Amino acid sequence: MGKIQIVGIIDDSFSFENTVLSSKSVILENIVDNMNILNQFLFCLPIILLILIPFILKQKKYGIFNREFREKSQREFIKKNNLDTVGKQVIFVMKRYILIVFLFLFVFYFIVTPIHELIHAVTGALFGAEMKVGFIPQMLVTVAITGTPLSKLQYLLILCMPVILIGIIPAVIVLIKFPKKIKNATKVSILIIFFLAIIVSAGADLISIYNMIKQVPNGAMMQQTDNGMYWYMPENNN
Repeated sequence: MGKIQIVGIIDDSFSFENTVLSSKSVILENIVDNMNILNQFLFCLPIILLILIPFILKQKKYGIFNREFREKSQREFIKKNNLDTVGKQVIFVMKRYILIVFLFLFVFYFIVTPIHELIHAVTGALFGAEMKVGFIPQMLVTVAITGTPLSKLQYLLILCMPVILIGIIPAVIVLIKFPKKIKNATKVSILIIFFLAIIVSAGADLISIYNMIKQVPNGAMMQQTDNGMYWYMPENNN
């Protein structure tokens, strides 16, 4: 069992301590740039479609694509909020959606992102790695990193666990438990959108998985250094 250390700010002065590379180490190249937002979205697209298609099909029966739902919701919305004019309706909707967007960004940035990185850290610690969790101010992101040598399989599991645990699995559960009551369809829609956003946020991890699978042979060891990620074959495998 490894350990997790919260290091606070990770800046240019940060260094992986006591990093010793094998003489046969090979640097892992970015075949696909994992910092490119378009690349991140494209790599998430297959997963998004696998969730979005059944979601839309269910919405046609119980949700926003159902005529009964739309008409009933509109009547209840206007009556409940005393919106007897178009002007009142527009102002109310704008205020509500602005609040929802700000709340969404707050929860996503200050709660979901740290949880995502902690899952990386916990998974790595279970494999015996000394994980460090910190904040990079230049990029405004929280990260989990380690200089501990790990196998290719262990690194792949560290990379994929967050998107599986807080993205894919919850989204699938919501789809399976999709309420067959029209009044609950809006809540389900918000949950699905939230979990899809979590999946998209893991795009850099998915690209890193792709780059690793394309370049690193099975049985190899991986090690993060100040100069990038390297891989090498253990001496007893040569």
